[in-house]
Amino acid sequence: MRWSDLLDRDHRLRSIQDMLPGARGLPGGPQERRPAEVAVRFVVLLLLALIQFNDVGQGGWHGIGLLAGVVSALCVLGWGAWVLGWGMPWRWSPYLALSGLLVLGTGGALLTGVLTQYVGVSPVFPAIASVVVSVRWPALRAALVVGWFEAVLLVSAATQGWHHFGTTGLGYASMLAGMYGLGVGRRSYILRAESAEQLLAETERANHEQAHAAALAERSRIAREIHDVLAHSLAALTVQLEAADALLEAGGEASVAKAHDYVAKSRRIAREGLIETRRAIAALREDAPPMPELLHALADAYEGDTGADTEVKISGLPRPLAADAGLTVYRAAQESLTNVRKHAPGAPVRIRLLFGDGRVELSVANGAPTAPPTALADSGGGYGLSGLKERAELIGGTLEAGPLAPGEEFGGAGGPDEDGRARTGWQVTLRLHG
Repeated sequence: MRWSDLLDRDHRLRSIQDMLPGARGLPGGPQERRPAEVAVRFVVLLLLALIQFNDVGQGGWHGIGLLAGVVSALCVLGWGAWVLGWGMPWRWSPYLALSGLLVLGTGGALLTGVLTQYVGVSPVFPAIASVVVSVRWPALRAALVVGWFEAVLLVSAATQGWHHFGTTGLGYASMLAGMYGLGVGRRSYILRAESAEQLLAETERANHEQAHAAALAERSRIAREIHDVLAHSLAALTVQLEAADALLEAGGEASVAKAHDYVAKSRRIAREGLIETRRAIAALREDAPPMPELLHALADAYEGDTGADTEVKISGLPRPLAADAGLTVYRAAQESLTNVRKHAPGAPVRIRLLFGDGRVELSVANGAPTAPPTALADSGGGYGLSGLKERAELIGGTLEAGPLAPGEEFGGAGGPDEDGRARTGWQVTLRLHG
């Protein structure tokens, strides 16, 4: 791993510490930077710098000796600040890497004894620890530690004499262990932060996919609602316009006047279709009126258009329904009334809504028609019963439709009468959880 890559990654990882709750406990994270701990770190780093400065100054505090001491101590401070995660400006990264190279270069000069009188061997330790920590393989790291340590001891013995070998070796071993420990801690932080970065990326990707799926589902719901609203409105418009057309063909002032009434109703139905579209969007946003109010309004509009007796009965304690459930109930009632209008003109209608324990049930029943079916009976409208059944199954419900049995309200003997009209009623029943 190159130093530039390591520094760039550290910069990225530090930027996500405030974003991930699990990363706030990482070394250098916001919760870890307590004043006492910062003070201890500073003291440790300062002692290392003083040891470095003193070691370099053994050759005298003048000229190149003073310069070597200052540069060497600054190298230790800079490297240590990065290791301890003190948030150095990351534009300094190239200079930090350069200082490490300079210190390593000093090690080469030490081997020849050129700078021994001014610079001890301790300036090499930050660079040693840096190189060792940056290695990924533990076996190679251990080999580097042992190899560098033996090289430093040999240089120390050769330059200061074998009689200082024990004391000097112990001091250098302590410094190297300290530097190596700091570096290992820093590397552990980087590995943990990399895991946090990967977790953050996976979380962001999952959130993006979830938001995309939710947007597609919402788009599908809106399209389905608008489709049903327009289909219902167009079906009603077709009834009115066909009636107006038949009256105009018949001629006569009375027929023309009646045709104008149907055209006026067509305009009203078109306006109501726009209102219904807005209402569908509002229902998707879960701010629609209560279901009993919607059913009463639907029944009143149907009775006003057809003149058929239409009744609504609510059982149980009314409660708000989820957006999907509420829309399904409303669409089932609306489509059922459209079917009655098409297939059983003039038939009385009974709408029942039952709020049970964890369930809701809607039934729309109609009696036998009192007028012949119109031409609209052969046309489609909305999603029809198959579409309603599919909609109900999508949210865990069921929908059933069929003729009423004899003895039930609106139930008859079955079969058509002499005019081809059904003599029994029809019922649509919707059952949902909620």
